[in-house]
Amino acid sequence: MLCPKCQSSNTDQARFCVQCGHSMTPSSKKHIGWLFVIVVSFCLVWTGVIYYYFENKKELVEVTNEPQPAEVVETTVEKPKTDSDAEKTSPPEKNKDAPSTAPKPDTPEGKEKKEIIDKAQGKVYTILTDHSQGSGFLFKKNGTVVTNAHVVAGFTDVQVRNRNGSQMSGKVIGISNVYDVALIRVDQLAGQSPLPIETKKSKVGTEVIALGTPLGLENTASIGYLTGVDRSFEEGFKYENAYQIDAQISPGSSGGPLLDGETGKVIGINSARLNADSSIGFSIPMYTLTDQLNSWSNAPMSTDDVINAFAIDNSMDDYDFGEEYEEEPYEDDYPSTFDEASLSAFIIEFRNNYELALEQEDFSYIEPYLEYESTAYRDLYEYLHETFGKGMIFEFTQNQVTNVEIQNDYAIVSTFETFDFMNAAGEWSVYERIKDYVVVMDEFNSYMIRNIEIHQ
Repeated sequence: MLCPKCQSSNTDQARFCVQCGHSMTPSSKKHIGWLFVIVVSFCLVWTGVIYYYFENKKELVEVTNEPQPAEVVETTVEKPKTDSDAEKTSPPEKNKDAPSTAPKPDTPEGKEKKEIIDKAQGKVYTILTDHSQGSGFLFKKNGTVVTNAHVVAGFTDVQVRNRNGSQMSGKVIGISNVYDVALIRVDQLAGQSPLPIETKKSKVGTEVIALGTPLGLENTASIGYLTGVDRSFEEGFKYENAYQIDAQISPGSSGGPLLDGETGKVIGINSARLNADSSIGFSIPMYTLTDQLNSWSNAPMSTDDVINAFAIDNSMDDYDFGEEYEEEPYEDDYPSTFDEASLSAFIIEFRNNYELALEQEDFSYIEPYLEYESTAYRDLYEYLHETFGKGMIFEFTQNQVTNVEIQNDYAIVSTFETFDFMNAAGEWSVYERIKDYVVVMDEFNSYMIRNIEIHQ
């Protein structure tokens, strides 16, 4: 081994040079130098990596803090807060663009249909007079109830029945002989919260709920849509800008509320139905009546004014209002008292129209002959609508009056009839029946059928 200083030859195990005494052990300084270089390089590399990481993280935060359609990424750096800082610091403002995950409040728009119907039915009533039945709803906290004019026309005192069957006395304090609307005051309802009213015009396509007492079936709700607006016609009353609906309404629905299916607000008063197509109904918009109703509520009409207001003859040619004041369906030469000959003619005429009603599948052919909301009215309405559209055929071969029995305030007209009948399955049968028609007189001394008893 050569000495690194004098280049003298030494043994391999020599620790010092035999000539100059220089150390033959390699120096560790070179290793320390290389180690220093490696450490410095390592630090520089990691410094660059950390710098690159934070620079890119900054860009990521800046991008994700912009409004996003789905998620909002927030990066916050918190520092310890003292009690005083906590008192001074206000809560962070919520991101308005971020979707809320908190439960929705119980707003009208979020209500279920069953909840809307249940709450509304407590404010919907059956309106009863001596000759008619209709519907109404609570309008003001002072106990005023809205209904149609044709439901209470000719009366100042009426009965108002709630869904629990309790009856209350009501007094008509407002009625129009131009528009089909009236207002009743029921003292027992004072203080109760009314149904909310929509004072703006509703749009076609709005889901609606019709409430009332059709055909005596109280607490009935039917759901449909607002299919038309601004329908104006005149049929006894003026109906201006009426809503057209496909929610089912029938006689007895008159005066009931039409609700917005989402908000539960009253948007109209159910008033009429098209005879040619019972699926088309009409409702008077509340936004056209609110001022008049408020006027009656604040300044009621006198009893004399209410009595004298209704002096019109409602025609029933095109529209069905389910009212007791109907156009005469037969010759106006019947006497003011029961007469055997005229009773027989009345029943035969009814039977002829009954055949037309079956053939044309149209209840309106016999409706004017029936006492409104009577047993005969409801039974025949339901029976005819059960047979419509099923291809059934009725061929009457015999129909004759066999007896007339006259009492003080009613008469019984008995008939014998035979007819051939084909059911929906195409099977033919022959029937013989004896019928007793209970006939009464209305306020115009016109015959009306109240009940029909069938003897097989």
